[in-house]
Amino acid sequence: MSERPRRTTRAPAKTPLELNTPSKRAKRKAVEVVDPAESLRVLLQSPKSVLTTTNISDIINLSTWTLLSPESQAALRALLPPTAFVAYNESLGRDHPALNYFGNSGPMDVDSPPLSIELNPSIFNDPHFLAAAHTFQDHMYSNWLSDAHAEKVRMFQDAIRDGSLAAPWKDEVWERDHPSVSETPVPSSSSSLPNEGGPESGARAGGAAEIKLIALAKHGVVRVGDVIAYSRHFSTHQLLIEKDVIVQSIHPSSHALTVLASPGTSKSLPLSLLSPHPSDPEPPTRSMTITSPTMLETGLLDMDGRIEKAQRPNGNAWKRVSVWRWRDGTLDGGVGEGERGGRENHGTLFYLRGCYYHDMI
Repeated sequence: MSERPRRTTRAPAKTPLELNTPSKRAKRKAVEVVDPAESLRVLLQSPKSVLTTTNISDIINLSTWTLLSPESQAALRALLPPTAFVAYNESLGRDHPALNYFGNSGPMDVDSPPLSIELNPSIFNDPHFLAAAHTFQDHMYSNWLSDAHAEKVRMFQDAIRDGSLAAPWKDEVWERDHPSVSETPVPSSSSSLPNEGGPESGARAGGAAEIKLIALAKHGVVRVGDVIAYSRHFSTHQLLIEKDVIVQSIHPSSHALTVLASPGTSKSLPLSLLSPHPSDPEPPTRSMTITSPTMLETGLLDMDGRIEKAQRPNGNAWKRVSVWRWRDGTLDGGVGEGERGGRENHGTLFYLRGCYYHDMI
C-alpha cells in the first residue's frame, strides 16, 4: 500500500510591520461668514438660485402657509386677488350678455378688500397661481430679476420718455429685412407724382387709402410743430437717406403743409426750430409746401441729390415718414435733451392714417 503524498507546507508571506505613527490632526477650516443680505439676494435674484431648479409646489403650499406668523400671512393676503378667499362669490361683469338673465349686477372689484380673511386652500393648486409661480422661476433663471437688468430697463424707459430712444416699428423692420420686389427703378418718363386718389396704398391700407394727408392735417392728426422724419434704405445703392422736416404752418383753407428742412444731405434740423416757440427760419433752411407724403419724399430726395429721379424705386411713401411730437403737458419745458427736441415717435403716417380711419367708422 503506497503512502499518500504529503502536502508541502509553505512559509506564510511576511507582511510588513505597520509602524504606529501618530496621525496629524487635520486643520479645521475657518467658517465663512455669509452676509444675510447677499444670501437673500442670491436666493431671490440670481440665476444660480436653488429656486430655479426646485419644484415650486414643495415651497409654496398649504403646509408652509400654516407655518407663517399671522403678521406674515396678513402681508401676503394683501397681494392676492379676491378669488383667493373663501367668501368670494363669482359674478358677471356689466358688459356680459347674460347679466340681465341671471340678475347679477356685481362685477368683480380687484381693488376692494376681501370680505373674509380666510384663504381658500385650493389657491395653491390653482393653474393660474402655479403659472405665475413658474413665470417667476423663468424670470429669475433668465436674470431678469437682477439689479443689472433692472438698471437696463430703467435706462430704456428714461430714454423713451426724453425722446432719445425709440423702438423701430414692425413694418420698418420687415421692409428693411424683406425688400419689396416691386421696388425697382422706374423710367424717367414715369417719374412724375402719382395720383393720390389711386391705389397708392393698395389692399394693405384698405379703405384708409382714400384719406389724404390734408385730411389728417385738418383733423389734427398732423399738427404745427410736429417733426416728420423721413427714412428710406435704397438697396440698389446701399444707401440710407434720413431727413427731418418740421411743420411750420398749415393753410387754413387748403390744409396744405409748409415744412422746413436743412439743405443737402443734412438730417437734423437746427435747434432754434425745435423749440416750442421757434424763431424765424434763417438761411440756408429750405421751405416747401406739400399735400402728400409722395410730394415730401420727392422734395427731400431732390434736396439730398444722391438718388437721381430715374433711379428712384416705386414704394409707399406713407410708410417712410413718421411723426414725432411732444408728450402732452411738456410744451413748456423747452427743447429736450433727446433727438428731435425731446419729441416722441407717434408712428408712421401709414399707421396714423389707419388709426384715424378706424376711429371714423
